[in-house]
Amino acid sequence: MLSALFHRFIPASAYGGQTAFPALSRIDWELQRCPGADSAAGILERWKPDLYTRLRARFASTAAQALTLKILNLCLARYHFHTRGAAVLSRPFGLVTDPSNMCRLACPGCVHSTRAEALKLFDWRPGTLSEDRLSALLKLYGPYAIGAYFCNYGEPLLNLDTPKLIRLAKTYLMGTALSTSLSVRRFDADAYVESGLDFMILSIDGATQPVYERFRRNGDLDLVFGNIRKLVDAKRRLGKRTPALSWNFLAFEHNAHEIPPAVRMARKLGVNQFRVVNPFDVRWDDPEIRPAAVKAGVRRLDWLSIANRPENWNPFPDSVESGAIARAFERPWNEHAASDSAPRSGHTCHWLYKNIVMDATGRILPCCGGPRPDMNLVFATLDGDGGDPFNSEKYRRARAWFSGGSPASDGAPYCARCEWDHTTVNIGGPEIGRYFRAADAAFFDRRSLGILSGW
Repeated sequence: MLSALFHRFIPASAYGGQTAFPALSRIDWELQRCPGADSAAGILERWKPDLYTRLRARFASTAAQALTLKILNLCLARYHFHTRGAAVLSRPFGLVTDPSNMCRLACPGCVHSTRAEALKLFDWRPGTLSEDRLSALLKLYGPYAIGAYFCNYGEPLLNLDTPKLIRLAKTYLMGTALSTSLSVRRFDADAYVESGLDFMILSIDGATQPVYERFRRNGDLDLVFGNIRKLVDAKRRLGKRTPALSWNFLAFEHNAHEIPPAVRMARKLGVNQFRVVNPFDVRWDDPEIRPAAVKAGVRRLDWLSIANRPENWNPFPDSVESGAIARAFERPWNEHAASDSAPRSGHTCHWLYKNIVMDATGRILPCCGGPRPDMNLVFATLDGDGGDPFNSEKYRRARAWFSGGSPASDGAPYCARCEWDHTTVNIGGPEIGRYFRAADAAFFDRRSLGILSGW
């Protein structure tokens, strides 16, 4: 812990140690000047042995291969993002998936709200994610991804195999997180603590049942608090600091006055941090639920537990997917050709280059938006045919539309009419920074993390 804190503020270069920065800065310099995607792939292939050698001096062979892939994939994704490529050679570095498409709550603004379901406003189907389906996704993208987020519109704890799914992601040396209401009766706290889960977001918008249930409809606050106690007790008994627990409080006019007692309750229960969040406006669903004019922010109740968690970066060294990682490492970056296009600039959507979303039934979505009957957000289906959903026709058309290479028309993709946030992804710069600091805070100094995450 003291070493992690030391390297958090003092890079290895300050006392003569080696960092990733010299190699990363040179790769970045070359990519900024290369004429096309094939040239970019060639740069990565040329740097792959050098970067691996530097990492092999600090990590076991498989971990060094995985880190080499993840670093170079981030550099290539950054290249495609800046040149606004329609087809990409990079893979998504963030995987967002629903272990369960179901939820027993009916929060306003959600696909599961009473009004949304009655009016069939969203094309959202029931389903449970299987290990086989997640394994297929991880075989495609796991060696290159830095994180998996196990939640979109479903309640992940309703899938009793979610701890197994988390552990499967950890075998690809990925950071893992999920968001839950914790208002579930069947809850195995030990399984989640032992799964390798890094971060658990607790969605609790009140300190008393009458206030809490105005938004978290059908939720049981006493049940939630009981499950938090089970988690904290399991971490203590099993000698674990993970998962770090973050109480996220959506601030509305009806519950803002309960933020102070909620902070006190979070501290009493042993939660690691408390986060006030400015929510989306859901008045289209319930006009009486209005966002509050309060400042968002994070209070770290247990700073050491929120800091880097190097012991959980590779918690199952004997189970790492060494074969899949080695095969990906040997595969050339330009094995699947990408149609090159002239570099462009201007606004685009970060989701299209950074994260991929899959629901529990295998439908591939470009972002966290809910599919609607009038706006088809399903860009592909993971069917195990060996294709690359990240480069499906709809993905390419969406990227091209943003870059100005495709006119808006009746056939334009849903993204042409998107009103959502185009810049904030589930797994982005902050998650990249946490991931590499946990891997080796000395080697990945601030300047290195700036190159990897500062886009």
